[in-house]
Amino acid sequence: MERYTAYNVAVILFAAFGSWLSGYGLAVIIATLGQPSFYTSLNLDADPSSPGYRHTNDFIATIQGILFAGGFFGAIFAAVASRFGRVRGFQICASFAIAGGAIQTGARNQGMYILARFITGFATGHAFAAMPVYFAEVAPPHSRGFMAGAHGCFINVGYASANWIGFGTFYSSTSFAWRFPNAVFIILALCFLAGTFFIPESPRWLVSKGRDAEALRVLGRLHHDRNDAEDTFAAQEVALIRRQINEDTRALREGGRWQILTMKTYRIRLILSCMIVIGTQNTGILVINSYNTLLYQSLGLSNTESLIVSAAYNTWGMIANFMGAPISDRMGRRKLLLIGFISTFLMFAIATGLIAKYNETPSRSWAAVAVIFLYLYVFCYACFIDVNCWTVASEIFPSHLRSQGTGIAMSTLFLTDLLWLQLAPTASATIGWKYYLVFIGLTFFSIVFLWFKLPETSGLALEEIDRLFGKEPASQLSDADLEVEMPKTDGDPVDYVVKTNFQA
Repeated sequence: MERYTAYNVAVILFAAFGSWLSGYGLAVIIATLGQPSFYTSLNLDADPSSPGYRHTNDFIATIQGILFAGGFFGAIFAAVASRFGRVRGFQICASFAIAGGAIQTGARNQGMYILARFITGFATGHAFAAMPVYFAEVAPPHSRGFMAGAHGCFINVGYASANWIGFGTFYSSTSFAWRFPNAVFIILALCFLAGTFFIPESPRWLVSKGRDAEALRVLGRLHHDRNDAEDTFAAQEVALIRRQINEDTRALREGGRWQILTMKTYRIRLILSCMIVIGTQNTGILVINSYNTLLYQSLGLSNTESLIVSAAYNTWGMIANFMGAPISDRMGRRKLLLIGFISTFLMFAIATGLIAKYNETPSRSWAAVAVIFLYLYVFCYACFIDVNCWTVASEIFPSHLRSQGTGIAMSTLFLTDLLWLQLAPTASATIGWKYYLVFIGLTFFSIVFLWFKLPETSGLALEEIDRLFGKEPASQLSDADLEVEMPKTDGDPVDYVVKTNFQA
């Protein structure tokens, strides 16, 4: 019988330090830009009316852009590192994060901070691409949305914690105000690194390396049912994975290493994965997240008020994430993503109109209503999109292409964000709220695209998703289709024999 165990949940929570790390790495700049001592420490002019503020504006755009440039390469490297194992890749990621975090925390000049942002961006991109793959591969089919949704949930934990830590240090007049929040990134990286010594290797990666017995042990522990002493379901999973990997290996020999681009079924999946990921960023979510303290200041809030509202905004998003995760498998990821994009489109359009109204006739009332709709906007994004998009973007690929496909898709995320964040300071200074109209139009396009192109993946084993893209899976997971005998040695399964009656 399919189920997940307390051990499975513990594995997800340990691994989620990687998601927390990636969210914190993206968000720490929000609190940093709100700290007056940051500008003093790096010899930056913080007065918008001063001629020197133009350089400050350029520097802010640079440190935002360089992080996402690093993230692009980190996401690509995640696919390469996974050849050595998913867990080994996590250890490489954590090592880069520790090094980058140390330089970022101790930066004495602008050049050091820029270098550090590239390295931490590399680690952030690596984690962003690697975590959803691992979550999908250790979760049972009917709970995959809930468990893989941990990626989106803990990204928002990273955002919320970065904001509250930044607010907590705001009243320090020394560089501690911005250095300590940056140092927390190192602590998270150390926790992530420590966790890698307690979590198992992905069973699908183990089978791909011919280590089926190890995979069976891992799955037996992850999905153990006390009413099934033989761990029949785990053995069925291994049999299904082995059958599919044999088929994938044959396809790899015939299609070559670049079959993700040359074979139609895989090319369609890559395009869909990229469009989902790009679509999430085209909602404007990261531009709002990265500059929300400055946005709130433009709505008349003080520095302190902006930090509080920003921290509460991301905390609200985190709560919405955890509310959305349990319904992912019950309602289906297609339906929830469409609900998310439509509701996000509506909330952001209304918020943009209110921001425009505030610019015409400034008043606390218009500002307050605009903030309320921004809160509704992030709720819709976090509850319906953020929980599901990373799961779908990784699960639609077969095992032998999952890291490669997810890495490419996540790299497009960082390229998209690099574009929007580089444009944001200049756009805000020149066209103001009209910049948000771009995101409203692009979100409408995403709704239309996903309505016609996004299939439902909930409830299917990863190996069964092939049929959604016109390719029959090598086998399917069903009690009626598999009979399993598992010899035992000293109480542990060391081998299995599968008698198959797979459906065609």
